Amino acid sequence: MLIQHGLMPGQVLQRLKSGANATVTGECATDGDVLATISAGSKPLKGWAARKVGRASNAKFSAKLLGIPAGGPYTIKLAVGKETATVTKVSVGDVWLLAGQSNMQGCGNLDRAPKPHPKVHAQYMDGHWDVAVEPIHFLMESPDLVHNANPITDPHPGSVYARERKKATKGVGPGIFFGAELFKRSGVPQGLICTAHGGTSMQQWSPDKKGEGGKSLYGSMLKSWKLTGQPVAGVLWYQGESDANDKDAPVYVERMQKLVAAIREDLSQPTLPFFLVQIGKYFTASPDCRGWNAIQDHQANLHKHIKRCACVSAADLSLDDGIHISSAGYSRLGVRLARLADYFVYGNKKENPAPEVASLSKSVKDGVVRIAVKFKHVVGGLKSDGYPTGFALIDPDGRNTNAVFKVELENDTALLYADLTNGVNSKLVYGYGFSPVVNITDARDMPIPVLGPRSLGGAPPMTGFVVDWQVSTILPEGTTLDQWKAPAPSAEQQLSVKKFPGYFCDMHLDWGGKPGQAVFFNSMELAEDMDLKMRFGYDGPIRVWIDEEEVYIDMKGTNPALPDAKIVPLKVKAGIHSLAIAMDLNQGRAWGFFLRFERLGVSKEQAEKAKVALPKFSVP
Repeated sequence: MLIQHGLMPGQVLQRLKSGANATVTGECATDGDVLATISAGSKPLKGWAARKVGRASNAKFSAKLLGIPAGGPYTIKLAVGKETATVTKVSVGDVWLLAGQSNMQGCGNLDRAPKPHPKVHAQYMDGHWDVAVEPIHFLMESPDLVHNANPITDPHPGSVYARERKKATKGVGPGIFFGAELFKRSGVPQGLICTAHGGTSMQQWSPDKKGEGGKSLYGSMLKSWKLTGQPVAGVLWYQGESDANDKDAPVYVERMQKLVAAIREDLSQPTLPFFLVQIGKYFTASPDCRGWNAIQDHQANLHKHIKRCACVSAADLSLDDGIHISSAGYSRLGVRLARLADYFVYGNKKENPAPEVASLSKSVKDGVVRIAVKFKHVVGGLKSDGYPTGFALIDPDGRNTNAVFKVELENDTALLYADLTNGVNSKLVYGYGFSPVVNITDARDMPIPVLGPRSLGGAPPMTGFVVDWQVSTILPEGTTLDQWKAPAPSAEQQLSVKKFPGYFCDMHLDWGGKPGQAVFFNSMELAEDMDLKMRFGYDGPIRVWIDEEEVYIDMKGTNPALPDAKIVPLKVKAGIHSLAIAMDLNQGRAWGFFLRFERLGVSKEQAEKAKVALPKFSVP
């Protein structure tokens, strides 16, 4: 008698309200009734001594074992006449599908691996079940080409796998920590179906490729699940790093909706819980973090688009390399995921989802802006290890204004105090950049999520500071600026292109202690006619022309230069316009200027619901 499908040694069966069910098929030489005996130790369970569960005929048998009680390990013996088949170490509890990329696969240092837990089993990538021992995701064991392009041809591959496992130094993930915590909370065994693969994108996980079977990630995941013959309690998903770019981030939510819908349909579980991890830190030289932060914000808000979906952040966890969470970090993450499962699957009302933003409010007093960020689902109040860090205000160009100078935590609210001199029209973020220092959680160690950019409301549509210019060398003093004709670029000016790193066009290293004058050139493009305010700050005599027409002059300009100190109303027609600024060095005491433009005549509704056109600048 040979079992072909439905029961495997070491397997965890998914419990239902009346216990677990298993449909078992196979081959046998005898016709007759199939009898099942389920034992815990040496004694059969009540009602499970030679229970009739199916029929065998024509060398085939099929049996349905209904209502197997939670617990185990059990020994299950099937018999048809004198033929028998026995499966050992079978448990009944909760089964979880683990999928995504490397941080679910597990890349933590194995010298800090969790101790195996006898009640946490894994279906490894070759399909067998056993006690979960890291690394539970071992790609070379998979028979599927998508995970293993060069399958082992050795007649005894197990010895090869064992040898390669001994060589591994990385492989810890969140799965075993999650399972151990859930066993502690539920008292029932936990099973982990391992299907993750590092470095993979949403396109590679596309359900459209399921017809490719083991040649696709989605197809391979379905194969692994079908081997169990069981429903699952939920899905754990950790992926997004590979989609953190300008092309893929804008369609991430749509792809996630499609993925979750497909999994629920293919598993015939329309309300299957889906728990994901918000991607964490990445230590990289790349200056452009927009795609990374966009994915994080999409993940934090995915529950608004997908029912029974919840997210927990990993941005505050330590790493074992430049992008992968450490073994110590995974231990915290496993518990965080278990809290979500405890609430959404087990219905533990003493738990809560992860914190999320409930409201933002802003007030201004004595030149200081106070921003209150209120969170819901906070248990025991917000806290931090040391001074609370992670909040920032970014300008329209995506740069940190460094305006937040104090953060206070009061119960479920973070109070931010900011100097918005450099932050008008800024947006709020938490966890800005690839590798932010964030440390705010509630008393359960459930972190507030990376979020933003979030509008604070009430700020006018405004360009970023104009910091790209053609700049002349120091021109010898001749006539004073008020006697100049509108300048135009020329060879005598020895122009060079400068991109200033901050908001201030700072020339003091070139001008310090020297007399003379200098001129700056730019090009301004308007998509439509606009009423503007030129917001200006400078520390020396200055004059401004648009299309060779003077729009501003101040021959008494002096220190200090302050952003938005001068406001100049302008009406500018659609099209491309030349912009020239001349400054007198004031015997080397002048350093430079701030410049940006505000658009007028835009309603609050337009500003909130539509992308308002603003002037665009480029060096001629």
